[in-house]
Amino acid sequence: MQRVSLDQLKEGMVLFEEARDVNGRLLLGEGAEINPSHISILKKWGVANVCIAGETDDGEDDKSGIDFELFEKTAKNVKKFFQHAGLKDPFMKELFRLSVLHRFHTDNFEPPKKIKIDEANDQNNVAKINLRNKLSKNEIKLPEISTIVFELNEVINNPQSSAEDIATVVNKSPSLTARLLKIVNSSFYSFHSRIDSVSRAVAVIGTREIASLAIAISTISVFKGIPEEIADMKLFLKHSLACGLVARIIAAHNNIPQTEQLFVAGLLHDIGRVIIYKDFSDQARMLFSQCAGEDKLLYLEEKNWLGCKHTDVGKILLTKWNLPETLVNSVFYHHNPSKAREPVWPSIIHLADIITNAVGLGSSGERFVPQLDEKALTRISFSPGILKMIVKQATHQFTSLVSFLTE
Repeated sequence: MQRVSLDQLKEGMVLFEEARDVNGRLLLGEGAEINPSHISILKKWGVANVCIAGETDDGEDDKSGIDFELFEKTAKNVKKFFQHAGLKDPFMKELFRLSVLHRFHTDNFEPPKKIKIDEANDQNNVAKINLRNKLSKNEIKLPEISTIVFELNEVINNPQSSAEDIATVVNKSPSLTARLLKIVNSSFYSFHSRIDSVSRAVAVIGTREIASLAIAISTISVFKGIPEEIADMKLFLKHSLACGLVARIIAAHNNIPQTEQLFVAGLLHDIGRVIIYKDFSDQARMLFSQCAGEDKLLYLEEKNWLGCKHTDVGKILLTKWNLPETLVNSVFYHHNPSKAREPVWPSIIHLADIITNAVGLGSSGERFVPQLDEKALTRISFSPGILKMIVKQATHQFTSLVSFLTE
């Protein structure tokens, strides 16, 4: 599929999506085969370009060898995943287009695990709970985090800290040091010369950036232990990692210096779901079943079974870990960034989560592309035109980094 100007539009082409005028009035329906009168109508109503089926830009499709039937089937399947997100916004239109292309060329869609249950019996036996209340009363043992994370936070918050201070903390853990240097020397950063010490890494990349990467590596262990019958831990971690990478790229594009902190926020955005899947697997199974059977968004139905959402659980956990408030709020508000007092970081995580779900890198259990908070696009520099670059960069970095964080 390709978006073409009216000058490029030719008789016989087929519309991939509806053509509307600037006021939203429907001019031509999806699947219409273009004829000369259609072109006149589109010009009359000031339509600048339309999306046609079968062709893509930049030579991504070789028309002589493309399986058009498979391509259109892919597009129809992807449209199902966008049913809650909508395709009216130019951002979502372009994301949909890129999602179809990416999935078609890579066959890169890893859906959530399907859970077979006897709903008639289980709905009577599985009790709805007030998870927030249980957490407030400390009835649930939340996972601990390495003491190194607390030490790193102290160093970051101390304006007098030096590169050596960061290195001293990181070097307390030989395994953390080895993994950190492995990432720094990978194609993720693509430095020309090898970096052989944490001190050198801090000097080249930055104090906060190295500390954030170390925190990310240290928190990976929390993702372990998800019951296999509930969710695939590797897919969950892939989704989290991809979201972090996309958030990092968006931040860099907007000249936000804390790119690695936003990477950590993206990595941890669904950490609350880990607690739910581990400790309340029965409720999680019923939640999955209900959403799959009724095509509902997972995060909108969580409160029905759990009394709160995974973002609430994530906020409580990350606060316990004493992570920075900006990071905690980015996780807490990533589905509703407009509600945040400082919405820029949550908006970045919100968009990163939507892009990651659309492209299909891993899965946290959500079957559909989440709803877009359109105000998120106005808070940061983000035009539909840069989506292609973001997806391309993210998938490249994902390939080079995923083995380091999932091994």
